[in-house]
Amino acid sequence: MASKAQESSSMKALVVEDNTVQRMVLSAKLHNFQCEITLAVNGKEAVDLFVEGKKFDIIFCDKDMPIMTGPEL
Repeated sequence: MASKAQESSSMKALVVEDNTVQRMVLSAKLHNFQCEITLAVNGKEAVDLFVEGKKFDIIFCDKDMPIMTGPEL
């Protein structure tokens, strides 16, 4: 189990992808880099995370998604 110092120093990544398989593949790849990963299935879910005050070092976002597209995000 990682210590608090290690957890806080890991890169925070947001994956916004409606395709379950692609979301899981990218999540697994990021896990190999010891990223702290948050998943969202559409742009609206991502916006909700931002409204909650969540911050990310990097965002991977699909272009074509239902509800809110990548460019709309």
